[in-house]
Amino acid sequence: MEVDYAILADSAEAVNGKLYLIGGSFDTLWAANFPVLHPKLSFAMRILFSPAEMDRQHALEVNLIDADGKPLATVRGPLNLGVKNPDLPSGWKQGFLSVLNFANLAFPKSGHYSFEVVVNNTSLKSVPLRIAPKADIQTG
Repeated sequence: MEVDYAILADSAEAVNGKLYLIGGSFDTLWAANFPVLHPKLSFAMRILFSPAEMDRQHALEVNLIDADGKPLATVRGPLNLGVKNPDLPSGWKQGFLSVLNFANLAFPKSGHYSFEVVVNNTSLKSVPLRIAPKADIQTG
């Protein structure tokens, strides 16, 4: 298995195997004060499974961690894709598309964070997120 893509967005949803994004592909959020609550953030990912990895249970975990590895949020659960779609060509990898929507994520301080995709206790992808102080610009 492999992560085909993983992306941050202001909003995302998966419908009928298609991903719809608004404000996607960023790696920095700006905040005037800390701690900060970010009102809405979507984490979208697509994982590809080979035919041999189908029809068995996998353990999926997505962790939002700080620079020291301390978890801020965790989503985990079993993942079973069932049997391979018979309409796919022989040997074709089958995708699992998922969107995790977070509301009011609390970031205690500025710094580096990341979303970590873990399947079957193996880290597959790290998506960085920087929370940076917003500079006050004086015009004059």
